[in-house]
Amino acid sequence: MNNVNIPSSLIATLFCTTLLSSCLKETAVPIESAFTIEASDDKTSPVTIQLKNESYGADEYEWTFEGGNPSSSTDKSPGKVVFTQAGEHKVTLRVWNAVEEKMSQQTVRVDSAMTIDFDFAIALNDIAPGVVSVTNKSKGGSSYEWTFEGGKPVTSNVRYPESVVFSDGGEHRIHLKVFNGSRYEELTRTFTLRDPMQADFSYEPLPVDRDWQAPLTLTTTNLTTGGLSYRWVCTGAHVMSPANETTSVRFEHAGTYNLQMIAGNGKEEKVVEKSIVIQPNSGLIQQDDLKFGINEAKNSVGCFYSAKEGGVLTSSQIVEKQCGEWVDFGFFALNSAFNYCYFFAPNQATASSFPKIDKAQGATFINRPDARGMHMTDAVFDNIKTSADLDQFTQWSEPRLASFDKSGIPHFVLVRTADGRRGIIRIKEFVKDGSQSYIVTDVKLEKRTGE
Repeated sequence: MNNVNIPSSLIATLFCTTLLSSCLKETAVPIESAFTIEASDDKTSPVTIQLKNESYGADEYEWTFEGGNPSSSTDKSPGKVVFTQAGEHKVTLRVWNAVEEKMSQQTVRVDSAMTIDFDFAIALNDIAPGVVSVTNKSKGGSSYEWTFEGGKPVTSNVRYPESVVFSDGGEHRIHLKVFNGSRYEELTRTFTLRDPMQADFSYEPLPVDRDWQAPLTLTTTNLTTGGLSYRWVCTGAHVMSPANETTSVRFEHAGTYNLQMIAGNGKEEKVVEKSIVIQPNSGLIQQDDLKFGINEAKNSVGCFYSAKEGGVLTSSQIVEKQCGEWVDFGFFALNSAFNYCYFFAPNQATASSFPKIDKAQGATFINRPDARGMHMTDAVFDNIKTSADLDQFTQWSEPRLASFDKSGIPHFVLVRTADGRRGIIRIKEFVKDGSQSYIVTDVKLEKRTGE
């Protein structure tokens, strides 16, 4: 084996090279990928972020923005990135140098752009109870909070709630709160329901039928609130307009009747029933405590009687009602002293200083029965209960119109109308009240056929 002599200088060089290589591997510069994202708390689209690169030891950079604008960058600090699509988006940073590379990743959440809106509709009509359907037209929400003031249910957290029932009338509010993950929006709409239906009615007879004797016609007054349709039923009687809001009912015979009104509004029906007692026909109309004024009170107290119109009329009422043909008789008193009084025929109104009555009828009287030998008392008057009881009187007229004064109480006057109806008037009181003085009377008069 040959011995090779290596120069000492070469050996020294090789040793230093080896030592230097070992030192370089042990002191390599560290590398790391890191960044932070700056953005507002409101993540509603569009979301703009600002990136802060906190990496170190890198020579190269590669950014990837999933769903962002821009979608990538090789700048160390790329600036702002905008995300418009709702959802979660990854932001990735890859860094490297001649020795190695590193990567880091974060997520950006973007909430939907949000609009809030809803409509509602009340079924059938605006009368309580109201069934209200709600249509949610909101967009971009992730959760919903409904409040139905006065409704059932009171609250809901579904996107599309079922119909809500509002039992009471009045103002109601529907409130919606929409959340998209970042913020709320709220909207309130208001509506008013009419009160629930309350059914009722009243009735009264025609003026001529206030004795409640058959035959009789009554008219109704509808007191219902919240009703839209009506039916009237009365077995044994004739209902003239059974489907109208109000009606008239004719009773031909005495008896007890049940008058029903069925009120509806498309949501419910309610029945109101009232019992009506019709008395047998006595053939007489009797009215008590009627006031007849002196001549000066002809347009205040009134001086004329009409059984068909239900009592005493003023001169102006006769003109307004155009009911001259239905006036049965009139009363004259010169003044409040009542020293010259008499009842007279309607067709003699002008002769007694009253305005002329159109279509006026005649009548005959006995203003002074005592002068004709007729003994009249309260007992005689009270015992007249049917038209046949008037047969006891055989005289119905006097040769000439007589007068009476306030000296005799009670005082009685017999009357027979132009169509042959007989009657008796009882004067119970003379009341002095200046120009408004009057007498107080009870009247019994035969009915016309059909009354």
